[in-house]
Amino acid sequence: MKNSIFLVLLLNWLSSCSQSQNVAGEYEKVSESGSVEFLLKLNPDGTFQFDSYSVRQIDGAVLNINSKKTLPTGIGLSGKGTWSEERNVIHFKTNPTIDISYKNTLDFNATRAMFVLDSSIKLLKEKELAEIDFFDSEIFWIEGLELIKRN
Repeated sequence: MKNSIFLVLLLNWLSSCSQSQNVAGEYEKVSESGSVEFLLKLNPDGTFQFDSYSVRQIDGAVLNINSKKTLPTGIGLSGKGTWSEERNVIHFKTNPTIDISYKNTLDFNATRAMFVLDSSIKLLKEKELAEIDFFDSEIFWIEGLELIKRN
């Protein structure tokens, strides 16, 4: 009887572990030239840091090449705060008295994103594709943004 209870509990624990996703990590959107445009760090402690990088286009003649390239010009807009995940929806919160500063000006309150793990799409070395799709935000240019997890 003890063995059967142990077996049931073990199977229950294993199935719950296999369904949980590791949402924490770094997510990015990279331009065609390879420059990072957006970087979101979801820390395991429930905090986040979001940075957008302004990118300027330069003429290829300056670099003695045949195409136009983009170069990062530094951090544009940033934000930080806390995050939580419930049923693959990530909820962002920004505390105006602690998180808003001259460097971190974005207010992520009322911002939500969907965590998507697609095991049918394989990346290099058979890794799963994980991404975050922003679907609700008061920051107009964040809504619709898709970021892919760094491997």
